[in-house]
Amino acid sequence: MFNIEVKENILNSAKEIALKQGITKINIRAVAKNSGIAIGSVYNYYPKKDDLLMAVIEDFWTEALAEIDFKNVDGGNFFEKISIIYGSMYEYFHSFKENWLEQLSLLNEQEKKLGRKKENEYFSKIHAMIINLMDDDENVRSCEWNNVISKEKTAEFIFDNMIIMFKKDESNPEILIEVLKKIMTN
Repeated sequence: MFNIEVKENILNSAKEIALKQGITKINIRAVAKNSGIAIGSVYNYYPKKDDLLMAVIEDFWTEALAEIDFKNVDGGNFFEKISIIYGSMYEYFHSFKENWLEQLSLLNEQEKKLGRKKENEYFSKIHAMIINLMDDDENVRSCEWNNVISKEKTAEFIFDNMIIMFKKDESNPEILIEVLKKIMTN
């Protein structure tokens, strides 16, 4: 019988390792030692290291987005909201000892593939949230969208560039915001 508290303890232990040492340091033995739970018990909840890594990645994105209410972000217009969202995510990423996004690139090929799949689920949600923010701002909503510059492609562009800027440790999204204003306002 599974115990949710034990499973949460294991996940929290794995997250602690990722936070302090980097995601590549997560393995069943280290998590068992860190959590004080027998290795066999860890395997009962996470049969493979990949399962544990995917749980950590999923939790990472869940927490990164938890503080951000995309619909009610403080700020009047779309560009201010994107700037606030960027700042919140930037601060969250900086809570890790190593650059989280760079750490993901150090995983083995199978782990990267699984990690990208999990991340893409979250990225799709983020893209949809950005589109909702576009729809909430009259000036952006009335933008002349087309096949090349659609709302969907623009949402992807925005988040892809945020990711690039996070990797470069850019604390200020000003250049992205100014480019978006040029593209999206008349």
